[in-house]
Amino acid sequence: MPAEHVLKYTGQKSYTLEVSGLRRELPLISVGNGTWIAFFESLGDVELINKSAQALSKELGECEILMTSESKGISLLQQIGTILGHKTFIVCRKERKGYMREPLSVRYKPITSPNEKELFLDSNLAALLKGKKVGIVDDVVSTRATLDAMAVLAQKAGGIVVKKAVILAEGSEQEDVISLGILPIFKK
Repeated sequence: MPAEHVLKYTGQKSYTLEVSGLRRELPLISVGNGTWIAFFESLGDVELINKSAQALSKELGECEILMTSESKGISLLQQIGTILGHKTFIVCRKERKGYMREPLSVRYKPITSPNEKELFLDSNLAALLKGKKVGIVDDVVSTRATLDAMAVLAQKAGGIVVKKAVILAEGSEQEDVISLGILPIFKK
C-alpha cells in the first residue's frame, strides 16, 4: 500500500505545490478533525493545464476515447484530446438533463459533498464507449469515489478502462492511477 503524505500543521497559511515544472501557492483549508488540505484549483490555470496535459498525454496514448466528469476535468481533457488527436471525449454529468434518453447512472459519495450523489452518462455518449479502450481523467483523486464511478459507467457502456490519470493524488499515491504529483494532507 502506498505511503500516506501527511505533514504537520503548525498554523501555516499555504503550501507550495510543484507540479509539471510549475510552482503554485495553495491556501490551506480546514476540513475539520484537526485536518487541513491544500486547495487546488485547476480551472482557469491555462499554463498548468497545458503542461499537465502534455505530461499525461504521454501516458494515455493507447486510449481510444477519454472520459471525465463535470467540471474541473473538462479543460484538462480537452487539451489532452487535442494533443492525442482525438475527435471527441466523454463528460459524465452530475445531474440528469432533460435531453437524456435512458442515461446510465451510478451513485457515489464524493469527498466534497456530505451526501451521496449520482453521476449520469447519456445513452448517445455511452454508445461511443462500446468496445473502446477508455482513459478516465480528472484533476485530483482523493477517495477515488468519482474515478471509480466513472469506471463503472464506462464498463456499463461496454468500454474497457485501460488507464486512469489525474494531475494530483491527495494524501497518497493510488496504485492504478497515474498522477503528476501528491497533495499532502496536514494534521495538527
